[in-house]
Amino acid sequence: MMRANRYSEFKTGWPALLSATVGSAVGVTALLFYSLGSFTGALQKEFGWNRAEVSSSFLYTTIALVIFAAPLGWLLDRFGPRRVAMISVPGLTLSLILLGQFRGELIHFYLLFALAGLLGLGTTSIVYTKAVNSAFFTSRGLALGITLGGLGVAALALPPLVTGVVQSLGWRVGFTALAVLSLLVIPFVLFGLKGSGHRPEASRELAGVDRADAVKSRTFWTILAGFLLVGGSVPAIIPHMVPMLTDSGLAPASAAGIASLIGLGVIVGRLGIGFLVDRFFAPYVAAPLFLTTALGCLLLMWGGPGLAPAAAIMIGVSFGAEADLIAFLCGNYFGLKRYGFIYGLIYAAFSIAVAVGPIWAGSFFDRTGSYDGALITVAVMLAVGSAILLTLPKVQSFASTAPAARPVTAADDLAV
Repeated sequence: MMRANRYSEFKTGWPALLSATVGSAVGVTALLFYSLGSFTGALQKEFGWNRAEVSSSFLYTTIALVIFAAPLGWLLDRFGPRRVAMISVPGLTLSLILLGQFRGELIHFYLLFALAGLLGLGTTSIVYTKAVNSAFFTSRGLALGITLGGLGVAALALPPLVTGVVQSLGWRVGFTALAVLSLLVIPFVLFGLKGSGHRPEASRELAGVDRADAVKSRTFWTILAGFLLVGGSVPAIIPHMVPMLTDSGLAPASAAGIASLIGLGVIVGRLGIGFLVDRFFAPYVAAPLFLTTALGCLLLMWGGPGLAPAAAIMIGVSFGAEADLIAFLCGNYFGLKRYGFIYGLIYAAFSIAVAVGPIWAGSFFDRTGSYDGALITVAVMLAVGSAILLTLPKVQSFASTAPAARPVTAADDLAV
């Protein structure tokens, strides 16, 4: 009976789930982060920028995301995902078109990436995971895994797609292609998220802790600290995979093909962890995956191009775990009452770590001519982050529970 109840949620929740999955694949984070490595060589050639300078571009997107994450969470809690996304998607498209028209100084390029973060704020997982968390309770982990598997599809498809466009038609057309992709989600948002919004007064009916109680809890800071380390590690390597492999002698197309295997690992990781966290304590599921990625980094360093495909999949496995794990843990520990705000804060800090990672990894290369030091650092950060997350309390008062089934309480799951 439990099995039937668990999966019956997909009968009613699939429109929101499909919309959120497509949205994750063509949102600002997916389109800019996973494609950046494909633009690196062309931008270096035309403007003379080094790899750290190119990698710094996404930091400016992240700064915009961080500054406005809390206001976005407030708007999301008040108006729902559909309205927020419908305003933001055209804004993201415009910013990508402007990037394709860029002619100027490096700082102007950075400002256009910041504009993409600002206008595309409503295309991030903050918005789409709210819709899924509202529709799924007993199968929340699996639903979030499917949703953020959209990022895995982006990681799998974008490197070879964008590399092919850039090599054939130039990097400007590459950004225009991203602009076209960003529009694919509009019909899904219009029709799939129709019932995902709620009246402003409805937030009082949702179970969950208040903002102040969440931020004061050890649980909040444990999640934050663990994912700062994880967020600053794996993403540090992703934008450098294509140049890293071309440095080892592979042709750009071959390097992009191997880098795209990270997307396969992302899909496997997100679906696997989504299925397992519905049944087991989430940190017990996450830690082995993070350690698998740490091993993948060492394998990439020691094995060279021959073992690069296996290493890419291993790296992608835990890269498929962070965002959905944050969403899952926030929903289970803190409930949905202030989900947008709480998740927005943690996601903002996580996003900073994600954006800074490629910069320090690029700096390693610019100083030493090798990525070995960066790969070792990533492995260590993953191990420490896993250890921190394993200290989370096992009591999760809002786990696998519909909003109406719980009283609004501030302390049960936050006590340590």
